[in-house]
Amino acid sequence: MEIDKAREKEIVEQASKKQMFLEKTALQVLSKTPDFKKVLELLEKENVLMVDKATVEKKLELINERPKSEQPEVTVSNASFRPKAKDFEANIKILKEYDVTGQSCSEGKAADFVNYFRTKFDLLSGMLKKRHVLAPKPIKRLGGLARNEAVDLIGMVNKKWVTKNKGHIALQFEDTEARCVVLILKDDKPLTDMAEAIMPDDVLGIKGTKFTNDLVIAKEILLPDLPMRPQKTAERDICIASISDLHLGSKLFLEKEFHRFLDWINCRSNSKKEREKAGSIKYLMVVGDNVDGIGIYPKQFDELNIRDISQQYAEFSKLMLEIPDYIEIVICPGQHDAVRWADPQPAIPKEFLPDLYERDNIHFVGSPSWLEIEGLKVMLYHGGSLHDLIANVSFLKSDEPEKATIELLKKRDLMPAYGFRQPYVPEKKDYMVIKEEPDLFFLGDMHHSSCGNYRGTTVIHNGTWQGRTNYQVKLGHFPTPGIVPIINLKTRKVTQTDFLVEEKSHAVKA
Repeated sequence: MEIDKAREKEIVEQASKKQMFLEKTALQVLSKTPDFKKVLELLEKENVLMVDKATVEKKLELINERPKSEQPEVTVSNASFRPKAKDFEANIKILKEYDVTGQSCSEGKAADFVNYFRTKFDLLSGMLKKRHVLAPKPIKRLGGLARNEAVDLIGMVNKKWVTKNKGHIALQFEDTEARCVVLILKDDKPLTDMAEAIMPDDVLGIKGTKFTNDLVIAKEILLPDLPMRPQKTAERDICIASISDLHLGSKLFLEKEFHRFLDWINCRSNSKKEREKAGSIKYLMVVGDNVDGIGIYPKQFDELNIRDISQQYAEFSKLMLEIPDYIEIVICPGQHDAVRWADPQPAIPKEFLPDLYERDNIHFVGSPSWLEIEGLKVMLYHGGSLHDLIANVSFLKSDEPEKATIELLKKRDLMPAYGFRQPYVPEKKDYMVIKEEPDLFFLGDMHHSSCGNYRGTTVIHNGTWQGRTNYQVKLGHFPTPGIVPIINLKTRKVTQTDFLVEEKSHAVKA
């Protein structure tokens, strides 16, 4: 009994030093495990303040799932091991026509905005006509129809609201010549559920009935959407890995864990299975927020341990150069990188990463960008627009970012609404419309690792290599740092390797 109390006291003292508050049930669980120090260490890295029983049990599960032989951090010589991917020639092509890098020509004038929205409308209305059985009429011709006559429309949402008297959902709907109101009746649950995700600037197809010359009752809502299709696979048995949000330069950068990842990708694991897995990686996607930047948010300067942007990139460059040169690395920017905040973002300039630009196996692209890898269409986007979508759609959550991304795929548009938090530049070409049907879609920004499948597209959300920030504490957001997703291109199977708890691998259900 005295031993139990002494252990509880030690746990409470250690938690207090780490500025954690332990719930009673959490303390009871910790006092019964010899691994309590390891658990507290992991929680500290994630900046967890309130520790409950479920949180402790989750961390214990991570620790105890690993076979004992894999527990020590042992690095073995890989002199006799030859990575499978080293024997494959790269098969990668950057689709430059979908990348704003070197092609930005917007002057920010009114004419640019008019052209931008017209281009967006034309592209998405064209997809609607191809994807659905629609015979759309121009909105201005509603006056020539009889009351209750069936009508098809294609338009852009200007505004959405709930009517005061009846509680129906109303859309101000417009095409290039006229506008009307589309009413979604509150008792039509399938349509009201669908309407929850509708945002301003969405381009939709409507099947409905005319009520008045400027009012249509919706019977069906159609999205540009992806077609139903099977997952496309590559012929060769090789893999893509993906990381994002290193935030190098932040005091919270998980340096030890990232070096553990570098050891792993260099096939220096003590596990033969992990060496073989790492040796199958031919491509690595690095999806933005590569450094923490300077002056990105108030009081950021106090949270930096590298307070010079050039030095941040110099350190990032050193880490990237530790990755084997037989791996093709694709790097896109995020909002913390040294490019414009607004989407679409061009590639990080050569002046910041001259050593990396000299390498033939390292490729710089904008956000969003498209590639062909092993015959598969691959899209990269850091993910800035997801914050606006999640903030305005009640059923979406920041800890399930793959669901928000699937909504973007349904809309076929990475810009859900203009004028919200995420800024956009009205380029003459629309780089935000999803013109192709991606096989793989890699994102970052949300600091939460997850994946999903939708109509032949595998969505991969990367976590982060940064601990829990004060801003995330205020939001109640818990990041998932140190996790690397790996996709086998021949099978399309997704697995994850967790470097926060050494190197624990597991399959992922998408």
